[in-house]
Amino acid sequence: MTRETDFITKYHNLDLVRRRVEVGEHRDVIGGMWDELGALQHDFLVAQGLKPHHRLVDIGCGSLRAGVPLTRYLDADRYYGIDISRDLLEAGYEREILPAGLGSKLPPNHLHATADWDVAPFGVRFDFGLAQSVFTHLPLSQLTDCLAAVAPHFVPGGRVYITYFHRPDDCPDGDPVIHEPGGIVTWHDRDPFDIRHGTLAAATPEGWDLTIVGEWGHPRDQRMARFTRC
Repeated sequence: MTRETDFITKYHNLDLVRRRVEVGEHRDVIGGMWDELGALQHDFLVAQGLKPHHRLVDIGCGSLRAGVPLTRYLDADRYYGIDISRDLLEAGYEREILPAGLGSKLPPNHLHATADWDVAPFGVRFDFGLAQSVFTHLPLSQLTDCLAAVAPHFVPGGRVYITYFHRPDDCPDGDPVIHEPGGIVTWHDRDPFDIRHGTLAAATPEGWDLTIVGEWGHPRDQRMARFTRC
């Protein structure tokens, strides 16, 4: 019998995700707070310099919580998204993008289901990337793998913004960290993961420069890091 603990994260249990999507829970399965977090991601990226002509890839885009406001803002054919779940991608497109009247701006082939951070099928180079509440659920090695995989597909100076939970240097590894607002409890070695800044810097692969942005108004105290393509 398959158990929830057999999966890296709950999002890797694709059968469970599919069942939740089938009963209309495509928003809830990615954490809810649909309007608040979608608007927050849009506003943050615009403040960071995102322009309508830029190409952006939404890493772990799920059912397009950020995809709707970003597609609306960007020029046609400029938003792309990858996710491990094809069901979430299809639900986001059919239940969110099309009803919002955005189908002409986002072709279905701009959404790609992959477990390997594979953006090569898009055949373009990106100016911006975003991974919101993705690597908070994954071991740090996955962040290194992701940045290495997408690096050839970013323009020089291109930026990837990634959220994380911060573990203070004076907090022992074995202790939980409670984050406010939100009350989320994180750990150094299991989901939801947290990370020290020094460890985050050490995990940054060659070809990227790390900048700690820090607080950005996230309602569950996720912080922001920026990786700039050298």
